[in-house]
Amino acid sequence: MAEPIIRQVRREDAPALAALWHAVFGDPEELSRGFLEALPSLGGGVCAEEGGKLLGAAYAVTDYFLNEERLAYLYAVAVLPEARGRGLGAALSREAAALGRRLGAELVCTCPAEPGLYPWYEGIIGVRPALRRREEELACRPGPALRPLSPEEYGARREALLGDTPHVRPGEAALRREKDNCRSCGGDLVAVGEGIAAVYCEEGVAVLRELLAPREAERPALAAAVGAALGAERALLYTPDPAGEPCMAADRPLPAGCVWGLALD
Repeated sequence: MAEPIIRQVRREDAPALAALWHAVFGDPEELSRGFLEALPSLGGGVCAEEGGKLLGAAYAVTDYFLNEERLAYLYAVAVLPEARGRGLGAALSREAAALGRRLGAELVCTCPAEPGLYPWYEGIIGVRPALRRREEELACRPGPALRPLSPEEYGARREALLGDTPHVRPGEAALRREKDNCRSCGGDLVAVGEGIAAVYCEEGVAVLRELLAPREAERPALAAAVGAALGAERALLYTPDPAGEPCMAADRPLPAGCVWGLALD
């Protein structure tokens, strides 16, 4: 039997890629469809094909920047259950990382789905834990009202709040996907008080993928208010913490204190 072909994805692959995404991740159809439609502006993808059937795929999202450097974020590595154990996940990961480089990225990152995958990705594409965070679950309670923000508004306010803090900046296409992803799961990009948040709901919990405020001490109260406004009883708040659990791997160290709250994870 011939070996599967690893190639770049094409526009006509979209239906098969969406079916693969749903089979592996079970995400809402609009999430994968929206991502695939936006892919040319987000970066690129590769797939494994055998006998005309797509067995797996992986994507390099290159609409992220650290200062003036473009990053490639390895995303949504998926292999059909019946095709696993043949090294396709590793081959797709390597080729997606190489594609990211060809698209101009100077640094490759990924967010492994579980802690045990960090050594696997290190062996495949040479990435190591680069950012860590802690999580805190809070009881929701009313507070400042929420105001939905456009991706452009959110990006501008984010840059102002982060100021000189080292951080990864999502481009316009990545911010549009962040808003669509949050909205598809009952959340949004919002202003809350003097801060901003990217939030979605999962099993009745408001997950704050990012919450920035002028003063660190305000973040828990704002997170609780965001959750209450969405009808949740609990809110999950993530905070960068060098002593916390790994949340991002990269093929070279990132600046101390670097913030990267939005990574389509």
